[in-house]
Amino acid sequence: MITVALGSAQQPKVEAVRSAFARIYPDQEIKLIAQKIKSNVGDQPRGVEETSQGAYNREHNVLKSGTKADFYVGIEGGVWLHNFLDKEKFFLIGAIYITDGEIDSLSYGEAIELSDYAREEIINKKRELAPVAEEMFAKKNVRGTNGTVGELTNDFITRKVAFENGILMAMAKFYNKELYNK
Repeated sequence: MITVALGSAQQPKVEAVRSAFARIYPDQEIKLIAQKIKSNVGDQPRGVEETSQGAYNREHNVLKSGTKADFYVGIEGGVWLHNFLDKEKFFLIGAIYITDGEIDSLSYGEAIELSDYAREEIINKKRELAPVAEEMFAKKNVRGTNGTVGELTNDFITRKVAFENGILMAMAKFYNKELYNK
């Protein structure tokens, strides 16, 4: 049995971890311990650094909680302003930090460009994405269901899938140890 401790109880994150680990370890039973853990960053992480720090803090705080597991996982969503071709682009990003106590790995899920309206509300008016997304899509609890990425991609890629892909990428260091230890 593989035990995974997740520093979040949000359903899309829980489903992403469960699905990713089931794919990596198809012949193992996966026991998932999901705990509501603080990220110790802003309510709306801004930039790759703060989003990464939030993922690390969630992983580290669940590890420090005394929960016994084979893997500890932190997932954090954030926003990122990026200048490209002399234009300011605004993205939704997700950071994933995983450790087994010996190996640490950081990866990112898909990034998707957000609208000028979202940038104005989040950056200039200092709002969180969750309520802005609810307004944009006239839908409640976007964060707890398919996510902003799901709404923008017509559910081709949901919040769960974006995080799942990030987890699969972070786990590459664990299932390809010989490549990472050269």
